[in-house]
Amino acid sequence: MSFADKHRTYIRSTRKGRDFGFNVKTMAKLAPLLAFLYEDWWHVDLQGLKHLPKKGPALIVANAGGVLPWAGLMMLHALIHDDQPRRLTILTDLDWIEDERLYSTAREIGLMSWSADNAKRLFAEDETVVVFPEGIQGAVKPFGERYRPRAFDWTILMPAVEAHVPIIPLATIGPEESFPVGMNIDWLAKLLSLPAFPVTAAFPWLPFPANVFSLPVHWKMRLMKPCDYKKPASREEVEEICKTLALFAEGEVQAELNRLLRTRVKPLF
Repeated sequence: MSFADKHRTYIRSTRKGRDFGFNVKTMAKLAPLLAFLYEDWWHVDLQGLKHLPKKGPALIVANAGGVLPWAGLMMLHALIHDDQPRRLTILTDLDWIEDERLYSTAREIGLMSWSADNAKRLFAEDETVVVFPEGIQGAVKPFGERYRPRAFDWTILMPAVEAHVPIIPLATIGPEESFPVGMNIDWLAKLLSLPAFPVTAAFPWLPFPANVFSLPVHWKMRLMKPCDYKKPASREEVEEICKTLALFAEGEVQAELNRLLRTRVKPLF
């Protein structure tokens, strides 16, 4: 059965409003790889989709889990197969991508450069968005600190708070062990105009695509209840609420990570 026949409801949902560079044909080509990673390689166990609003925009805030937004891609796959399928936009740093074809492909599968304006435009079109407010520092944490989230950047929440968009924390275990980072070479990253230069068992020693090889670690992803907050009445209130929400969401994610780690039987298959 073709992607078009299997996911007609999803395809119809992607055609509502603006496309923001999304291309369902490119998504259809990537879908088999995402399905393999989700179901067979990482055996992703995702729970909590019921916490996403049935209508209107939503912002998912997640722990980083790597330089590439793999957790976002797994969420994207899950939402394609959900009972109420929808498009997911991953707001992240794309400025380091110089290859036009790679940049275009990233846009066509749902990645978009982070900016407040982009976030506002997405929320205005009732889109579901995921961000990683730890930033690059969270993506290249030493292996021993892999499940200690860095401080969430409260400014990332401002467009959502201004529009009173539901904010849903997401905790994920698995990515840091799938792509274990030994160290990050800052000076080399700056020299190459990259956001980071993580050294792993495969990168940079092996040629592409072997250098992005991951371990078959069992992933667990948990969406939690939306954060409770009132609609701000002033700019000062926006900043105050964002700072409070960032601390709260970070704490919720850390608590859920701890719970998942305590109950995990074995990380590897």
